[in-house]
Amino acid sequence: MEQGYEVVSSGKNLALRITAPGRTKPAVVISWHPEQEQNRIDVSGIVREVRGLADVFWLENGPESYAFGDHLPAGAHVFGNAARVYSADLRWMQDVFQSPLRLARDRPAAARAAEDVIEDVLSLITVVPPKATPARSAGRRVRGTIKAFESAGSRAIVELPDGSCCSIQRERVVPPVRLDWMLSLGQSVEGELNDEDKTLDINRLKSVPRLAELYRSGDLVLALAEQVSANSAKLTLYPGSSWAVAAARISSNPLDTADSLVTEGEVVVARFLRERGAVVLSLLDVDDGAEVQPAPALLMGGTPWLQAGRHLAEQSTAGRTFPAASIGHPGGAGTPDPGSTAADSLPLPAKPSTALRSALLQLESGRRKIAGLQELVSATSRAGAGLVRLQQEHDELKLLLEAERELAGALHAELETERGRVAKHREDLRRLRTRNRESQQALQRAAADSDGLFVTSDDRLRHDVYLSWARNTLPTDKARQPLPREWAAGPGFAASLYAFTEPGVVAKALKAAVGILTGTAERTATRSTAREIHPLRENAGGDAPQLRREDGAKCFRAAIEQNVPAARRLHFWKLPDGTIELSRVVVHDDCKP
Repeated sequence: MEQGYEVVSSGKNLALRITAPGRTKPAVVISWHPEQEQNRIDVSGIVREVRGLADVFWLENGPESYAFGDHLPAGAHVFGNAARVYSADLRWMQDVFQSPLRLARDRPAAARAAEDVIEDVLSLITVVPPKATPARSAGRRVRGTIKAFESAGSRAIVELPDGSCCSIQRERVVPPVRLDWMLSLGQSVEGELNDEDKTLDINRLKSVPRLAELYRSGDLVLALAEQVSANSAKLTLYPGSSWAVAAARISSNPLDTADSLVTEGEVVVARFLRERGAVVLSLLDVDDGAEVQPAPALLMGGTPWLQAGRHLAEQSTAGRTFPAASIGHPGGAGTPDPGSTAADSLPLPAKPSTALRSALLQLESGRRKIAGLQELVSATSRAGAGLVRLQQEHDELKLLLEAERELAGALHAELETERGRVAKHREDLRRLRTRNRESQQALQRAAADSDGLFVTSDDRLRHDVYLSWARNTLPTDKARQPLPREWAAGPGFAASLYAFTEPGVVAKALKAAVGILTGTAERTATRSTAREIHPLRENAGGDAPQLRREDGAKCFRAAIEQNVPAARRLHFWKLPDGTIELSRVVVHDDCKP
């Protein structure tokens, strides 16, 4: 196997090998069609990039490729000019779309398929095997200029002073970040050149950032959202420096979740803090237009590895340490390769369409019939009339196969279009999450500005209640529905009210409070029905006694919102002399007074 790949002689044996547990490397299976030479995938180019990282197999389309597919899970085969990467953990056996098929319908598609296969292999590599170095003198030190980035940032092409070129391989650089996130076009780099495979080792340029030297407490910094769940987001300042940020430090609204405000792969602006010596990241206090500290460079002479507005495409990151594909940043580092789209970096939909499955099954059936007929034609070459009949059937089935191939191609093109739409929807969703988070931050700043106008939160509350009464009570009704001179607010009421930052919630809560203070919520039947005022009981039982305090005050509950998730409620006490004391603004399931 001097050429770096194995020519498959038994499709069945190959299937048994790649489905057996215990493999330590990904397996790349590249099929080639003997009658379609123009759009074959470049196996030599793939071997050159992934040698030592994966096992590569060269499979001719025909009887052995059919045997290969017969011994794999449905839909996991390769056919025509195509390729697929099979991970060593065998997850693809339960979900075949963990191992996407890379089709080559024409020459440009073959080039893209080769790059996709290389990226598929690199995405599965978590530990880079030591590079075998033949007995020879150490590589010579050279200096060159970055001329281009290829394979989604996994390769950098370097021009040397003598006009020749070499490449930098992402998987050989520590940390294994996209090269176009660490280097820039036209940049001069120095490293150790391997004359045999024309690769440049630049690990001596590695720069290890130090937080103590980078940021001070209170700085605004860039961070990459690597993992996001409902409860928290993992933010990375640079490789090896990550912190979990709880949802409470992303939004002060207890109803918000982290994944409704932050998208995996998004580059966000965060506040860098030190609390009792520990590093804390927060998205709560982020000012628009404030100066943001640049991210560190990971290589000496390199560019900051994070840039505002340059994000990662949402994609499967199994086994991936750091960025593999980026979107949203025009030009320079992070620019997609020519001919590629955002959809190229996205996983296929979870299930193929029924029409596509049917077309592929018919395609395989036709191929098997042709293979069988070819064998019969060979065995009955002297059968005269029988040979003519078999040849006619062979020709008919060949026409059928061509028709099915065209149908499969059309359906695949339709699938590619859908992938593009999914990519656009995902980018729209990321922008909406970003806009939502920025709106929350703006509301928090506005609330803080308003709060600064008053000595105490009680002063602010009474001012806001009065304004709500003035705005929501008709001039002709103000004399009949005045605010009472005496009313009170419990110690936690203002905090519970102003904790909600969604637009309109505070205004609705103040309007409900005005209705309760003026008595209109109880006197007017329609409004009473809307507010659903009822006693707050000691437990959920319908005959449980109403909550009472030692001073004789009774607790009530009124609706602020209806027919919305986690609708807000207002709890208040009515004292024996009729005075109202506002207690708390809560969500529907909170029944504490």
